[in-house]
Amino acid sequence: MTDLNRPRRGLLLLLLFLPFVLLVAGCSSIPSAGPVGTISASAEPDSVGFVNNPSGPQPGATATEVLSGFVLAGTGVTDNYSVARAFLTDELATTWQPEERVIIYRADPKYSQTAAEGQFLIQIEVAGSVDARGIRNNAAAATTESIPVEMVQVDGQWRINSIPSGIMISTGDVANLLNSHNLYFYSSGFSYWVPDVRWFVNRQGIATNIVQAMLDGPAPYLQGAVTSAFPENATLAVESVPIDSGTATVDLNADILLETSNLQRQQMEQQLRISLTGLNSVNTVDMRAGQPIDLGEPDPELAPTVQDPNVGSTQVVISDNELAFLDGLQLSAIEGAPSVADLEPQDPAMSVNRENLAFLNREASQLFATGVDQTVRPLVTGTDLTAPSFGPGNWLWVAGSVDGESVVRAVPPGGGSGTAVRIAAPWLSDRVIQELRISRDGARALIVVEQSGSSQVLVSGITTSGEGTPLSLSEPIVLSPSNPVNTAKWVSEDSVVVAQTSADRSVSVEILDFASAPVQVSPLEGIVHISAGSGAGDIYAQTGDQIQLLLGRAWAEQGVTARDPAFPG
Repeated sequence: MTDLNRPRRGLLLLLLFLPFVLLVAGCSSIPSAGPVGTISASAEPDSVGFVNNPSGPQPGATATEVLSGFVLAGTGVTDNYSVARAFLTDELATTWQPEERVIIYRADPKYSQTAAEGQFLIQIEVAGSVDARGIRNNAAAATTESIPVEMVQVDGQWRINSIPSGIMISTGDVANLLNSHNLYFYSSGFSYWVPDVRWFVNRQGIATNIVQAMLDGPAPYLQGAVTSAFPENATLAVESVPIDSGTATVDLNADILLETSNLQRQQMEQQLRISLTGLNSVNTVDMRAGQPIDLGEPDPELAPTVQDPNVGSTQVVISDNELAFLDGLQLSAIEGAPSVADLEPQDPAMSVNRENLAFLNREASQLFATGVDQTVRPLVTGTDLTAPSFGPGNWLWVAGSVDGESVVRAVPPGGGSGTAVRIAAPWLSDRVIQELRISRDGARALIVVEQSGSSQVLVSGITTSGEGTPLSLSEPIVLSPSNPVNTAKWVSEDSVVVAQTSADRSVSVEILDFASAPVQVSPLEGIVHISAGSGAGDIYAQTGDQIQLLLGRAWAEQGVTARDPAFPG
């Protein structure tokens, strides 16, 4: 079993902030009703949190000054936002939920009074928001919101009598006030961990928020693509997850455990452990139901769940018009594989065990499969097919155009012509798919599309049948590169590398972490292809017919003549 205490890959040392985002509408308003996130007021020693000391309301302050002071007081998280509550009437102070929604604004808010007495508006240029579950939503540029506020005078002083729950913080406050954290769910076969990045206010009680978010289930785009060991009705018996000497105590409602097996309880404990040990203060987890839970002897069916699978050092390339292996600087023929030179191959793919291979013909109109001791067989015909991608179960994926409509298809292991399954993804039909890469956990698809002259980098959940047949792609989340792109590859479980390839100009390459700002590396003239292995130190580019390796943020030519390198997957 993989080491659950191993730090996750990524670039989270960066303090800048441009996370993955959900598709969102251009304008919206703060909801005045909906699910309320539990915010424990108890002091839990899992984090000292961010300490800020904003000023409370001043005697004789105008209504606008009270509104401005309230917004600024949202950065004061101590004592359950007591300073911000001081700007509210006593009645509202008891019902206002500060973390139901965190709005992130770009420019200073504007305050205005409407025609009705005591009615005001706060106008905000919105950069994004975080909901009660910790799910981040980014907003398109120039998105604004108008937040209605009712003001009254209490003992001659203006106070807020009505405002939607939530706080407002500037983009400059994000690094101090919000922390990203990976929740983990199982892939559909319990073989891999699938990360679900969330954002929480940097304050005492973050362990409680993590567990509650995990019990509530995955983010919408992962629903149906991942599995939780916990039943849907699982709750905390005590709304607090205290941490003592590195041990987080999670006290669950006993009812959920009555009908669970030792295997299910062991899977629950595993899921808690990997989701919480991402906190520096947590080393182990004590799962209870009023009293210690007997997990029993390790169940022989307890899967060796893998986090962030390593894909090895070997790539498949095209060399002298044949499929070949590239390991470091060493090119070698693939023993037992047939010749494919007559098909003028491009964009090869390779399964993790290196026994199954695939490639496109020169026109990108046919997908072929072959491998060690296998013949060459055609699988899929279409227009503008994308480079093929193997999932961990050796399903082979490809996208392309059929009768002018974008279509995603997957071929079962060992399949031939006519065995491809069409994947339901109606949201993709009017977009041109330029790249499709299956994650190493098999639960997500990385997709680059072009629509109306603009590119998008998307991550979608893969829903499968009980037998493991892929069925559909969920409505995606959106990653945010700095520039247009036409290619993307997985770097780790929660980061990708992207670029807009071009044979005749300088190409900028970026690494996108799901919870950090894009990292730009030195541009390189004439990049026509990129590949990525296990981590940011394993990124390659092709210029002409030369292979380049990314060292730090600069490129180094490897002295290898080959094209279209691809790691397994």
